[in-house]
Amino acid sequence: MIISFKKNVAEISSKQKWLVLGILVALVNPIFSGLIVSFGFLTEPALRKEGKIVLVVSLVWSVVLAMIMNWLKNGGYL
Repeated sequence: MIISFKKNVAEISSKQKWLVLGILVALVNPIFSGLIVSFGFLTEPALRKEGKIVLVVSLVWSVVLAMIMNWLKNGGYL
């Protein structure tokens, strides 16, 4: 006997998947991977908007991390 259940699945569009993936990569490693992924998105006409978003997130996050590292160095934590 086989019982099947219908599942409520949240579907995410392909663009949203790539945007979320790009932002996660930019947050983990903003300087190299974030910039590479954002430039890859910018080369695709369908993903230009997402590429700009990932590029901005990557640049802003790298500046924030640099400021945090400088603050930690000056405080003697690093």
